[in-house]
Amino acid sequence: MTVSQDAVAKLLAPRRIAIVGATPREHAVGNALIRHAGGARFGGSVCGINPRYEEVEGLPCFASLGAVPETPDCAVMAVSDDRLLAAMEDAVAAGVGAAVILGRLYEAEPSNPPLARKVADLAREAGMALCGANCMGLFNAVEDVHLCMTVLPNREVPGRVAFLSHSGSTWSGLGGNRRQLDISIGVSMGNELATGVGDYIRYLITRPETAVIGVVLETVRDAEGFLGAVDAAAEADIPVVALKLGRSEQGRRFAMTHSGALAGDARVYDAVFRRHNVVRVKTLDEMCDTLELFACGRRPGPGALGIQTDSGGERQLITDLAEETGVTLARFSETTRKALADVLDPGLEPENPVDYWGESGFAVLPKVTRILADAPEVGMVALATNMISGRRILYESDAALEAAHAATDKPCILLANLSGSIDPDEAARLRRCGIPVLTGTQTALQAIGHMMAWHGGRAARPEAPVSLDAGKLRRWRMRLAEGAALAGEEAMALIADSGVAVPACGVATDARMAAAVAKRCGYPVALKTAESGIDHKTDVGGVVLGLADEDALVAAYRTMAAALGPRVLIQAMAQPGVEVMVGMSRDATFGPVMTIAMGGILVELLDDAVAFVPPVAPEEAAALIARLRGAKMLDGVRGRPAADRAALARAVSNLSAMVAVLGDVIAGLDVNPLLVHAQGVTAVDGLVVTGEPVEQT
Repeated sequence: MTVSQDAVAKLLAPRRIAIVGATPREHAVGNALIRHAGGARFGGSVCGINPRYEEVEGLPCFASLGAVPETPDCAVMAVSDDRLLAAMEDAVAAGVGAAVILGRLYEAEPSNPPLARKVADLAREAGMALCGANCMGLFNAVEDVHLCMTVLPNREVPGRVAFLSHSGSTWSGLGGNRRQLDISIGVSMGNELATGVGDYIRYLITRPETAVIGVVLETVRDAEGFLGAVDAAAEADIPVVALKLGRSEQGRRFAMTHSGALAGDARVYDAVFRRHNVVRVKTLDEMCDTLELFACGRRPGPGALGIQTDSGGERQLITDLAEETGVTLARFSETTRKALADVLDPGLEPENPVDYWGESGFAVLPKVTRILADAPEVGMVALATNMISGRRILYESDAALEAAHAATDKPCILLANLSGSIDPDEAARLRRCGIPVLTGTQTALQAIGHMMAWHGGRAARPEAPVSLDAGKLRRWRMRLAEGAALAGEEAMALIADSGVAVPACGVATDARMAAAVAKRCGYPVALKTAESGIDHKTDVGGVVLGLADEDALVAAYRTMAAALGPRVLIQAMAQPGVEVMVGMSRDATFGPVMTIAMGGILVELLDDAVAFVPPVAPEEAAALIARLRGAKMLDGVRGRPAADRAALARAVSNLSAMVAVLGDVIAGLDVNPLLVHAQGVTAVDGLVVTGEPVEQT
């Protein structure tokens, strides 16, 4: 979907604007647009396009875009859908670089190809940047450009936040916010006919005012363009904060593997965002607090969060929510504890969060703030209070925070526990000083966690993923590319060649052969159906465990062969362990995505899974495993020994290295269960679904 950055610049920062369909008719879109397209600070030109008029609202009007003396950079289409194709053809013929399409491109009688496809093809062939269709338009508060149906309020001050949205209502809501979250450029992207979110991001990171980019995202239509853009943003030290819409059951449709069922749309996006250091938020309030914090221009120092509060009760609330949101509170050094103890009233603890309020009252407040700002173990300073108008504590708190802000380069934050209590004038004053005012305990802590994690992700140097035998992988690629389903023993061989231990096993098609294989593997053994087309063996009685001798084996074989067919797989029984599932499914947008979950027959019922993009090093695999709620089972329960987490992390890393190489010819993979013992792991069952090779990008 990539277009040139010159074309995107003509869309988002045009110097010459044409309103196609300009009209003097009051309340018409073409009238509103020509009146406000260029604001008082706009240094370019605006004209109308309408053969009926020579002038509209005091601005020149021309019969066509080709008749404009200087070719417009951007044309805004204020015409009905049935006239849109002709207007776009006129724009292409005139050499216009960009266009905004507000309409839906609705056709009462659908054409072939559809109108939307015709318009998109026109724009792509001409190299035009195109906002829309079905959008609210865009604004640029820096150059004072408003190519939208209405001018949003509170956009007089250009900010450091750029904002992109698939939701028009969200674009207008956040774009017109009253919390002084000043936005530089805001784009309602609509259907992204010819210009996508990646194109916008690539342009926005070149703008000197951009400190952070917020994205409200329904879907990614161009994975390569999007991922390349967010990686470029990270290289430019500009965070991308994304709110993914549609985190629903849609992604949980039936799949041939457990992994496909577990991954789902939401987990896939979470995995992709994590890999590319995109900040993921779940609510608009969380997004606003996060954008404001990143826009302050400061980065956390070494250490964790130090908090000061005037309330014992809210101290407890902050502590509870910090634990729930995964925000690390700084552990004060003895030096910091002594400094706090010297200023706090007797009975007040020099612990984080610091409740400073005692008999000394306001005299202590700035001293505590400064101690936190100076503490080397504190990387961010927060003063938590309710900003109630007219109270002395509001002004004293703000003054203490301002003094600390001036004395350190760490982020200094006003954490308002209750958004409805915030004094707007004081909040605005602090924000003008560069002090973020975050509007709720939970969303503030989430924002702080995001900032720490984003900068931590940039600083981290993960281990290199493991390397596997190249010759074995080449042979497996040839086999998988044939497209024929892998038999059970082949799936186990592939897992073994990935460096994961598997039990001794063999295939049999009659009772005598089964007995010979079992003798070679060593009793006790497991008997599993190996008939093709039976993917989930347990569901149909295709697994019998713990067969201790030949008589038990033969009896079980005859029963299974009669019910399911003669072909079976016999395996040596693995030692007991905690069951984990590791799998892979191929996402239609992003390609191979892997999943870790607590395994066995309850894998989908428990819905406890973490998705990730392969490959991962053992260190990263260990962190992913720790995210599982059921990971506590690995630490030993009810007297059982702790399982070997390090061996599990290595196995996950090995499988991810294999998928990273072969994922284009594997449609799905399940290693379930992967038994984690006190020492080591064993994969006891595997399913590999082959698929048509896909083009590597």
